Amino acid sequence: MFGKRKPQEPVPPVEAVDWRGVRRFTIGRTERSVVHGKKPQIGRLAVRVPRQAKDVRTFAPCAYFRTDLPGNPVREPILYEDETTQRVLCAVDGPVDVGKEAHRSIRDGAGQVIGTIRRIPSTNKLVHHTWRIDQPDHPEISGHSKWSLTNNSPKVLALRGLESALNVFLEAAADGDVPPSQGRTLEWKCTDELVMVSKGLPTIDSSIDFSIRAGWLDRRLAFAFAMIADFPEK
Repeated sequence: MFGKRKPQEPVPPVEAVDWRGVRRFTIGRTERSVVHGKKPQIGRLAVRVPRQAKDVRTFAPCAYFRTDLPGNPVREPILYEDETTQRVLCAVDGPVDVGKEAHRSIRDGAGQVIGTIRRIPSTNKLVHHTWRIDQPDHPEISGHSKWSLTNNSPKVLALRGLESALNVFLEAAADGDVPPSQGRTLEWKCTDELVMVSKGLPTIDSSIDFSIRAGWLDRRLAFAFAMIADFPEK
């Protein structure tokens, strides 16, 4: 009497975009956040560019991870230009101790070093470490959190501490629990120029979010940092 519901046609994957012009990206498997009002459309693990179109949020891939690795593929910090993972886009070397710093070289598909990421330990146990990115022909890019003394006076830090404590209390009261950590937010600057803002932890489908402000930044260096855990490796 009522007839059968017509089967919906499969939605094609979101078309890939060129990694060179990326201004914002995340890491995950979500292709579309809303598909005909149903569950999100899931694809393969990739660096993805979020875009909003009407009531659908798409995440276009621009670089890919291998799919044949056990566990978390992000632990192998290699990205590929193509979906078949035949052409390496960039790879992150293991950490090398240089004094008290940990350096990681970033290489292109030909194995040539295109930059270095440096983890700088803090001299104060109550303060987070900081990061530097070295890109050839440019001054160093420094990553600092909003809590750093570089960005704030002691008075401003004290006021921000009170504000943060109040926000956590209000969120806990509203939700019945303290929300889980979403990782640090870092502002990356080259002298006085804001180059990039990064947020989150390098985990699959996390809240990681990178916003690139300087067009001259080699996107592969930003991708590389997104694959590095924000803590020392054992």
